[in-house]
Amino acid sequence: MRFFTCLIDPENCGIPDSAYQAYSSLPRRRGLHFQWTLADQMAVLTAWDDPYGGPMLAQPSGNGWVAVGTARLDNREEVTRWAECDGMPRSDLELIRCVIARHGEQYVQRILGDFAFVAWHSRRRVAIAACDAFAVQRLYYAERDGLVAFASRAEALALEDNFELQYLAELISHQKRSSNLSVYMGVRQVPRASMASLQGPHLSIRQYWQPSEFAVEPAWAKAEQDVTATCRRLIAESIRQRIGDVGETWAQLSGGLDSSSIVSCVEHLAECDELPHGLAGTVTFVDYHGTGTDEREYSECVVKQWHVPNTSIVDPPTWYDATSKLPHLDQPRGDLHVYPRDQQLCAIVRAAGGRILLTGSGGDELFSGTMLFFADWLAQGRIWPAVREMARRAAIGHVSFWELAYRNAVLPLLPNSSHLLLVHDQDEMAAVPWLKPGMMLRYGIRERHAVTASAYGGRIGHKYHHAVVEMVARLECQNHGGVLADSLDVRHPFLYRPLVEFALKLPPELRARPHAHRWVLRQAMQDILPEKIRTRVGKPGTGEFLDWSLTTGRVHVAPLLREPILADLGLVEPSKLRLAFQAALQHVPGSEALCGPLLQTLAVEAWLQLRSGRWPCRIRSHSPN
Repeated sequence: MRFFTCLIDPENCGIPDSAYQAYSSLPRRRGLHFQWTLADQMAVLTAWDDPYGGPMLAQPSGNGWVAVGTARLDNREEVTRWAECDGMPRSDLELIRCVIARHGEQYVQRILGDFAFVAWHSRRRVAIAACDAFAVQRLYYAERDGLVAFASRAEALALEDNFELQYLAELISHQKRSSNLSVYMGVRQVPRASMASLQGPHLSIRQYWQPSEFAVEPAWAKAEQDVTATCRRLIAESIRQRIGDVGETWAQLSGGLDSSSIVSCVEHLAECDELPHGLAGTVTFVDYHGTGTDEREYSECVVKQWHVPNTSIVDPPTWYDATSKLPHLDQPRGDLHVYPRDQQLCAIVRAAGGRILLTGSGGDELFSGTMLFFADWLAQGRIWPAVREMARRAAIGHVSFWELAYRNAVLPLLPNSSHLLLVHDQDEMAAVPWLKPGMMLRYGIRERHAVTASAYGGRIGHKYHHAVVEMVARLECQNHGGVLADSLDVRHPFLYRPLVEFALKLPPELRARPHAHRWVLRQAMQDILPEKIRTRVGKPGTGEFLDWSLTTGRVHVAPLLREPILADLGLVEPSKLRLAFQAALQHVPGSEALCGPLLQTLAVEAWLQLRSGRWPCRIRSHSPN
């Protein structure tokens, strides 16, 4: 684990000793190395438990801008040119500091990579802070006792366990979460692709990049070869930026299209001498082995073709493992139940000398299609072409023409306010009986889900583009503050901003082909990815595994339901939550639809009880705090 906290005294009133003591409590509890570094009207705490990673503090030789943060640049050459500094070797964070010293916030929106930083100039009493476009590195802030504090972990700023109920309500209801909240009351997140400016005591935040700025390029529909070649080139560029030194880089390999593409592309580039070396190894999770969720049939195709080392973690425990340390997660996470397998992965990689992990996260959102372009065709007067194409797709997919037309052509053109009433299967809140309706309505979750989060929103004639933007908007990195990211440098090749911007411009003819899911990616990986994977149709869902994890872990899950903290906070009705859990265990008809929301609620409850020392019951004395 590595994190930073910086305290800024914008009005030069002095930073009291009590502040140092309060903000030192987290690294002390965790047993981390930490130190305070003092600059004019600024104090920086850096904490770590391993020697990996670049410096988290960059200071000039004299007075001027000081920067604290974490940074890995994708466009280092450009940033070096903007910095106009000497030829001395500099860290990525130091280059960012130099750019801000020369140009202020002018170039922040053009910085590419994974970063979260704060730059402060004491004489001007000005600070500039920013996080990357997909919050791979996150940045939080709190205004307290005349100080403005920033940190890379929300819990570093949470001096008390007072929770933000709106954040928890949004989390357990499976709704779109407010981008500026954290689970701790008074601790806010700098939203992804956003910049915070502090001038004296006044803090303001604005977004510097958003996916809606990139319009669809209709002409690309007639330039398929150029489009797929561009996709291939951008993936290769991204991988080159994310590979470490020899022996350092590993990758997840599930057997699916996304992770298999990343692993195969790395090895292809190494074979062509476009990379100095390939991967040191790969790790495959095998959950519920011997069933349809066992993907080794496909992952082994990649291993055999590229002779890449692979380790399988077969049926690791869920929810609790007596041989694993309890996780110290920054905020609640829906994947808390799989922390034992993540810890096993980290142990395998670190024991082999690795420190970087590549993932396939984001491929689905970038290249999946939607048929809402039919609504745009109707709005443009292209009625008969829309009817003919819908009839053709209904026949190919063996589905009802009327259902397809209603979902993709008629419903999107109706007022946004009608969607919640007409699309019952997307109204997840109505299907989750243990949530207290009064609390949900108090935070406007139903309204936000219907108007803002619905893929049916957007302007008439631009429904397809709106749906694509909504998919890409879900790309915010979920690894931050989890077991993997706290032990390894987790990198996501599909979250390379030029690649994302390219994907936003793909027309429906290339995104939404019948029986050609993620067609552009498949074409780009021709002659690189094993054909068995490149041409496979469909992949098992997670339903079986979720059900299995609840069943096998019930001895550890059941205690969560005795006196749930979420009930004490007024968010759930405990009796209904217990009934839903029993129904899931007994496979009552209809209970499978609630498996995902139930797992999410239980994971949040487990996180709350971990922090309080109430769970797991058998090791109550080993509280994470």
